[in-house]
Order: sequence, then C-alpha cells, then structure tokens
Amino acid sequence: MVKNRVIATDLDGTFFYPKTVINFIPKRTRKFVKRFMDDGGRFMVVTSRGPYMGRKVAKRIGGNVDIVGSNGAFVICNGEFIRETFFEKEVLKEIIDYVRAEIDPGLIILTTHDQNQVFTRTMVSKWTNFMYMVYYFFQGVYRDPFVRSDKVFCNELEKGQVYKLMFLNGLSKKKKEKGRILNEELKKKFPQAEFSWVGEFIEVTPKGCTKSNGINFYLDYNGLSKDNVLVIGDSGNDISMFDAFKEQSYCMEHGPKSVKAHASHTIRRFYDLEEVLYPSEDSKSTAKESR
Repeated sequence: MVKNRVIATDLDGTFFYPKTVINFIPKRTRKFVKRFMDDGGRFMVVTSRGPYMGRKVAKRIGGNVDIVGSNGAFVICNGEFIRETFFEKEVLKEIIDYVRAEIDPGLIILTTHDQNQVFTRTMVSKWTNFMYMVYYFFQGVYRDPFVRSDKVFCNELEKGQVYKLMFLNGLSKKKKEKGRILNEELKKKFPQAEFSWVGEFIEVTPKGCTKSNGINFYLDYNGLSKDNVLVIGDSGNDISMFDAFKEQSYCMEHGPKSVKAHASHTIRRFYDLEEVLYPSEDSKSTAKESR
C-alpha cells in the first residue's frame, strides 16, 4: 500500500539524473510518479533551489507536488507557503564579508522570496561571468531564472527576505577542498546559520533550515508519520535527511562515498524506487543495500 506514503526527493543529481535537456523528466520516471500519486502517495521535491523549479516539475508531471525549498527555508503545501524562514540581515552581511575575505568567491548568489536567484556583479571576473553564462546556456530546461545586479542584490539584502546564500568556491579540485575546509570553519564561527558543502559551492541557510527539518515540518502540518517517508538524494545537503529518515534513505550510486555512508540504500536511477514500493511486480530496478 502506498496511500499516504511520501517520496521526498532531491532534484539535481537525483530526480534529474541523468539530465536530458529535451525531455526534462524521463518518461519512465514520470510514469512511476504518476502511478504513485494516483495510488494515494504524496510526491515532494526537497531541493536547494527556489520555488520556480518545483512548480515546473509539478506542471510537467500533472499533479500536486509539494516543495521543501532552499534546503528547508520554505515549505509549500498544496500550492501555498506554509513556512518561510529568513536570515537576520546583519548575520547575512557578516557571513558575506567573512567569506569574501577568506576565499574571494567567484559568485555570490541569493535566493529570496521575490527573486528566484540574484547575483552580485562586483568583484566578479569577466572569465567567471563568461563561464557561468556558458554553463547556464547548456542547462537548457533545467535553468532557473536569475537577475545579475548589485542594486537588486543590495535591495534584497535590505528587505530581509533571503532564504539562502550560496558561494562559488571554484571548479578545481584544490578550490573544492578549500571550500570543504572553509565550510567547517563557518559552522564554528557562525552558529546562527546552517552550512552545506556541495563541491563547487557552499550553501548557507538560516539556523534550523535543513532538508530534514523542512520535511518534518511538512509531516507535522499534515499529520503524517515519519515511518511513511522515503528520502532520496546524492550530495552533502541531503545528509540531514538521510540521518533523520535512516531506514528509508536512498542515495544515488554516483554520490560521493562520504554521502553514501549516511544512507541505508543505494539506487542507480530514481525510478528504481518502483521496485521498493511495488515489490510484487517484476522490475528491472537495481535497488540494493549499501555497505
């Protein structure tokens, strides 16, 4: 029985893996999710992204998709915000100043209530701008809308409605490692915020805003049991939900070893969960126990 069960999935590297810029969501994945929802299951996107992409997924699937976004800083249920948590302005500014002094990040990005993403222009090299625009172009259907403006960036800081802050550490192995070390330093220096290292980026959210806390808020709001939830992800910001929902945690096989160590199971593709939820039927899934 899948009625009242909840699939809570990360997007990039998980639900969107592998990315197909033409189809957006593979047919087999859409078919599985539609079947699950028709049988009374709840499908929830749990992402570091803002509201835009979750709503786009809902439109493509053709049903109600709830959203835990910006790593738990907001929760949308039945199309309505049921939770929003914002940074304290002074804390946010202090973190930005500290990181600029430590690593001179290639990009600084805000996700806010009014802007899906807003980038600074100051202290961003022409090479970084060019490379990001190339990257953005090749994202195709997975692109999030953004504004690149110092004025808008500063206005959003002053409004005090920022869900998430993100820094680009760099693309090289050396810079990624430096970002990992800085992430641990930031956790100690700024206990007023949550920090996640995801390779090229450090993601920052207000205190208490993690994917696991967002899911738990959603469950309490809807009177659902924690035992009904399957969580799926692939990167550092998914660890909190792996730890919180240990028995029903699934990490993508391509995820880093350090992340897979927190999950109880691994899967190759998102739709491999069909075998887990409909075990009596023949499937080509490769879901398996982690070691």
